[in-house]
Amino acid sequence: MFKKLVLGISLGILFTLSPAAIGESNSLNHSSNVFNKSSKKAIDVGKISIGNIKLGMKERDIIRILGKPKSRSIKYDDVCYGSYITTWKYNGIEIEGLSTTNNPRQSEVHQIIASSPSYPTEKGVKVGDGISRARKAYSAIISRVNGNNLAYSNDAFGGLVFSSSKQQVIRTIRLLGASC
Repeated sequence: MFKKLVLGISLGILFTLSPAAIGESNSLNHSSNVFNKSSKKAIDVGKISIGNIKLGMKERDIIRILGKPKSRSIKYDDVCYGSYITTWKYNGIEIEGLSTTNNPRQSEVHQIIASSPSYPTEKGVKVGDGISRARKAYSAIISRVNGNNLAYSNDAFGGLVFSSSKQQVIRTIRLLGASC
């Protein structure tokens, strides 16, 4: 549970404190900043998928698409979400769902983490690609860079995050509906 709390707080900090969007200057005198780029919009996480899995899907949808998971666990999280968290683990992808009951069939996907190229986004970006491919695929969306993370956030401190190596190769892709 503590790991989940730290993750939520970390994503919130990443999305709120990162000062510059990609391709934009930190300088206050720079005339092209995020507020002047009206053509860019915030990410709609409901339109994003990883490995054909979308936020809000139920267990039956996950199993229909990916098959039986390697493991499934259920925990109650009273620190962050005040809900039951179901975790479905597959080779190279981990999916978490939230529910008010401990019945995993009622759980709805709220987070997806891919660590394998077998699970591309709906735009074909996958683990192992260069981070520039993610920038190009999601160029119409407001983005932020924090260290080796390229983040496309929503208003609920969730979003799409590409974590890369120092060589700018994508290592993980995370989609999160909302952070606590």
